[in-house]
Amino acid sequence: MPVENFEELRARAGKWLSIDALPLWLDRGYDEKLGLFHEKLDFSGRPLEALPRRLMVQCRQLYVLAHLSLRGMRDSRALIDRTWEQVLQRFYRKDLPHRWAFSIGADGEVHDSKCDSYTLAFLLFALAWLYRLKPDPSYLALADEIFAVLEGPLAASKGGVIDALPRPDEFLRQNPTMHLLEACLALYESAGRPQDLSRARVLHANFSAHMLWRAHAALPEQHDDTWNAESITDSWYEPGHHFEWVWLLRRFSMLSGVKVDDDVRILLSRAEREGIDTDGFAIERVDILNGARMDSRRSWGTCEYLKACAAEAEATPANAKVWQDKAAGALSALHGGFLSVELPGLWRDRIDEGGQTLSIDVPASSLYHFVFALMECERVFGRILRSSTNSGLDKTPALFLDRDGVINIDTHYPSKPEDITFVDGAGDVIQLAQSLGYKVVVVSNQSGIARGYASEAQVLSLHRWMAARLQERGAHVDAWYHCPFHDEAKSVSYQYKDHFDRKPNPGMILRAALDLNIDLGRSLLIGDNESDVLAASNAGVRGHLFKGANLHEFAQPLVEKV
Repeated sequence: MPVENFEELRARAGKWLSIDALPLWLDRGYDEKLGLFHEKLDFSGRPLEALPRRLMVQCRQLYVLAHLSLRGMRDSRALIDRTWEQVLQRFYRKDLPHRWAFSIGADGEVHDSKCDSYTLAFLLFALAWLYRLKPDPSYLALADEIFAVLEGPLAASKGGVIDALPRPDEFLRQNPTMHLLEACLALYESAGRPQDLSRARVLHANFSAHMLWRAHAALPEQHDDTWNAESITDSWYEPGHHFEWVWLLRRFSMLSGVKVDDDVRILLSRAEREGIDTDGFAIERVDILNGARMDSRRSWGTCEYLKACAAEAEATPANAKVWQDKAAGALSALHGGFLSVELPGLWRDRIDEGGQTLSIDVPASSLYHFVFALMECERVFGRILRSSTNSGLDKTPALFLDRDGVINIDTHYPSKPEDITFVDGAGDVIQLAQSLGYKVVVVSNQSGIARGYASEAQVLSLHRWMAARLQERGAHVDAWYHCPFHDEAKSVSYQYKDHFDRKPNPGMILRAALDLNIDLGRSLLIGDNESDVLAASNAGVRGHLFKGANLHEFAQPLVEKV
């Protein structure tokens, strides 16, 4: 499968998500009668209404809505509140010994009352994102109640969790424990509670000491009650889960400072060699001892490989280009193998090694994987970030700066270093802002990409050059964001009417706030166009119009006033 231009692949994936997938799943994928999401759609987009609704699916969809609301793609707060109210009403049952039902029927009554650790991990994950969107203490109180179950009756004797109560069999599986670690990290990032990072440390230690089978460079899917896989006759690993753990370990390391390089190397060594086929897809599974492969592909596995590529590019900047090329292969596989369906916004969830469809419907649960992977791809590859930037857990104010006409003289779509002349005082005001505790973030409409004056790769390269020149003057920009979309784009990948990132829309500002933990209420923006000021206002930031001359003289009283 040929690999297309990486930046255009990213742009096309973002368009698919915002124009096709999200509207479809918020419309046909939502059950107005129950106030919950449908479990599946068929390939014509009709909901399979008779299916039970799993709590896990509702939690994944709540994560999607919360993340994309924070990102600025679509404000879904009202739908989130309505859905969460129904989740509490229908799944949270005080007559159940552990409170939360696994699923409800189409009539709204409990269908399966088992207490499931995988489900509860996703419930914690959803609560983390709901809290990030709206810091309501009730979310954390519920989280603590759920932890009491996971660390009590669902706790495995040697660490991690059992699958469910009643217990389905004698095995321990890595999957629920993996998602519990994911939830602990999300809660720590959202609320900053030390106990959640402590939980993550314990889960990571158990993974590293017991779950990872180093002798065979594999993470078995099934273990006995002591997390020993050697006694399991049929022992296999899923490459997608190796890649998912790579992302998790890198995130854990970023938050905790614990070194994970050796375990990441082990996970990647076998999964990349055996688990990625020649077309860039992650295959389903590999037998650990004899290497026999199940060559069918699931969409989630390739999504997780894309996340792993982004995580490795972020963790090892010297190898970022290598990982970007691998990410391009994964994106191309997603487009060609899974998203090529008649009704845009749906996907083929499982295909065989020849690319033929194996799935008979479209599960809502996979949207979580697509959103997570595409947002990570955008976060890492779609901006220029100062390598030493650490967003931390305490919110900080930011000075947002437009680019052309504010940092550099506007010479009509500058795209090369020789086009750049810095505005007088630009470096000085960046130094001043950072000395006062601001992050400095560039947010720039770059319709020249859409109009064909420059490639997105050229603009990213120019931003690296500008960042380096400013840094030589002691002016450190924390991050550079740009919007390449325009309704008159020459390339269909960048053709988008009123893109949520294009100022006066606030998308770039909201994206930076999410990425860098910025306090928008204490931030300000300086631009040279009314659309800049409107974007600031739409994001809850104070905006100021710069009309030229010396930027430091203009901005000094503004940044010192806060």
